[in-house]
Amino acid sequence: MIRLKFEYVLFLVGLLILALGINMMTTITSFGLSPYDSLFIALFQNFGISIGFWMFAINFTFVCIVFFMDRSYITVGSLLVMILISVFVDLIGSIDTLMAGIRTLPPLLTMALGNICIGSGIGLYVCTQVCTAPQESFVLVMSKRLKWTFRRTEILLACLFLSASFLLDGPIYYGTIVLSFTTGYIIQAAINVGNKLLQRVNGAKKVQAA
Repeated sequence: MIRLKFEYVLFLVGLLILALGINMMTTITSFGLSPYDSLFIALFQNFGISIGFWMFAINFTFVCIVFFMDRSYITVGSLLVMILISVFVDLIGSIDTLMAGIRTLPPLLTMALGNICIGSGIGLYVCTQVCTAPQESFVLVMSKRLKWTFRRTEILLACLFLSASFLLDGPIYYGTIVLSFTTGYIIQAAINVGNKLLQRVNGAKKVQAA
């Protein structure tokens, strides 16, 4: 029971850190963002509403596509991630004091910290294996249908997002290239750290049970 509770806490912490990183990146759009974040912000800049709304809309589109192609990939957890990350992004973005403090940081430092938060957040919530995000489910289904590797399908999706952002005059610059080659390493490092934390808690639980 202790391990389950810790997994859910780590899952929520990961989503919050991810949301913080996304909001940090929105303050330095001139440096360029990841293909995904770039499209979210491009949609917000062109059509308004909120970044969280566009994240929800795109993830909901992924859920619908996956549902009709192979509904076994859609779980309650997938819907939970879709809702929570959208809510957390808008919630953190609405904290004026926090956002004002972030804007006082040097842009390069903000980009570095934002990238670390995004990678760490994704790694922490993924390592809990509580659920699969809609985007990941979409890549899994498409790679199965196309008989491609997960990596190849993910690259294709990133190119599609990048193209759409370019057409909408989204924030694409050298930072986009930097993020594309570094975020994956941060995610893997965060997964390793998260797994060690889970193992430690699980080990403590076994000792208590004994």
